[in-house]
Amino acid sequence: MKIFTLLIFFLGIIYNHQTHAQVRPSKDYKLFVNLTNAPFDSLYLHDYTEGRDVLIAGKKTKEFTWEITIPDSIAWDSENMELLASPNNAKSKSSRLIRFITQETGKSTILVNVGLENANNYIYASYLNKTSFLNQNISVKIGIKDSVIIGNLICEDFSLIIKDRNSDIAIRAQDPFYSWFMDFNGEKVSYENHLASYIMLSNKYPNSLFLLSNLANNLTNYKSKADVNKVYINFSAKHKNTIWAKNIERFLTDKKFQNTSLPTSHKNIYENIIQDSSKYNLVIFSASWCKPCMEEIPLLEKIYKDLGKHLILTYISIDKEENVNSFQKTIEEKGITWRTLFAYQNIKYFQHKYFVESIPHAILISPNQDMDVIDVRKYEDRSKLYDAVKSLSKNN
Repeated sequence: MKIFTLLIFFLGIIYNHQTHAQVRPSKDYKLFVNLTNAPFDSLYLHDYTEGRDVLIAGKKTKEFTWEITIPDSIAWDSENMELLASPNNAKSKSSRLIRFITQETGKSTILVNVGLENANNYIYASYLNKTSFLNQNISVKIGIKDSVIIGNLICEDFSLIIKDRNSDIAIRAQDPFYSWFMDFNGEKVSYENHLASYIMLSNKYPNSLFLLSNLANNLTNYKSKADVNKVYINFSAKHKNTIWAKNIERFLTDKKFQNTSLPTSHKNIYENIIQDSSKYNLVIFSASWCKPCMEEIPLLEKIYKDLGKHLILTYISIDKEENVNSFQKTIEEKGITWRTLFAYQNIKYFQHKYFVESIPHAILISPNQDMDVIDVRKYEDRSKLYDAVKSLSKNN
């Protein structure tokens, strides 16, 4: 059993290495930031991509201008980077964040995240004012662990100046929530209109790494692979060798569910995710800390009660190993009787393998191993699930 555990572990390492080992230039990237009338002397780039917390100090080259050198090891796969006037401070219980305000789309848009498009990247902005939010949840680095404390979020707001329409920051200003399919500021935008906007932007900026990476991180927001492809085909070859493009291409070409083994609640016992392929299987990724996952349980209980004879439900917990007991406690307290497996040995690997971008995340697998991402909280998806399972049960 220990040998099998090690095999799973090393397979995960190999998979991650193959996923990230694309040919890439080995070089540092530069971010030049000019913040006219900035009321501070230091500037930091904070990379808070999941699994790491990196702070890079900028070098002040002249008044209001900083140069930040970013290693390619960060630039290559960074998902979230922000600018700070000072490091998040646990002692003073404060965070001093740089925000950019733009009217690019005819309405005021706030940008926080920044990114890289080329070897040299530029941001220009002029100081507006300071906005303070008191008694907020602030994530700070304490020792070697991240902690969330109650503190003050201080935002240094700047008016964004666009000098290069193809720069990362300019494209973000067009739609900082690209591929999210979310409505903001009380707007009601249909799926079709969101999709049309995403297609238009990918046509307008075919070289954009920001648009490409956001597409890669939100694939399951699209109703079909055909819709994903309508966006993806517009991108140029510039970034087609990145992990983002590779992930999109895998999503578009993978049609069958790739079965694998995970530990049960006993930890030393492994089981295949799909054990009986003669029935429909509903696999739900969840976690003890996920409030929507907990709120979804009554729906799953009803589905299990209605379809349990013809549908196999399986939980996959993405809790870290130290939190496995918390998920087990939830199972016991809620009286959950369907099977649970745990992905704690290599959470990121399994999230990537099954395109788990957020949780709860449910995959419906048919007897021929075709897979479809569904959201049981949506009436239309529940109807699809009931119709498929009942149709199969009638024919058997």
